[in-house]
Amino acid sequence: MIRKYEACDLSECAAVFCSAFAAAPWNENWTQALAEARISELTGTPYSRGFVYEKDGRIVAVAAGRICTYLHGKEYVIDEFCAAAEIQGMGIGSALMRQIIAEMRAEGCVSIVLQTTHGYPSERFYIKNGFQRNPGMITMYRLLADETI
Repeated sequence: MIRKYEACDLSECAAVFCSAFAAAPWNENWTQALAEARISELTGTPYSRGFVYEKDGRIVAVAAGRICTYLHGKEYVIDEFCAAAEIQGMGIGSALMRQIIAEMRAEGCVSIVLQTTHGYPSERFYIKNGFQRNPGMITMYRLLADETI
């Protein structure tokens, strides 16, 4: 069953998040508390839209994003999208994505935008689900930890 995220889902969604990103190729060491903070930040505004996929009474996939105004209209920006490691490749993520697309169309969004890592399985997943690479866009970042101003 796919449904909208509710605040009471936080702990279970954080566990899914930890499971998904602990697996290869990410191999990230998220703690439950840190994952809860991330999900809470992403789901705590009036423009936030989160979704969960429940299987056998437990959450196994999570999506968190926000609706933003852009030049061409409203777009849904997916900040996090993950499925528990043990259910990846079973079509659950694709079903969740189809539901998100339907919900965002109903809310008047004209596009869905996200970032992922080039060459990772997530890139293939998004392409399989109708997303395209934008050759004119790049991701840029700046680390601040070791800088002096």
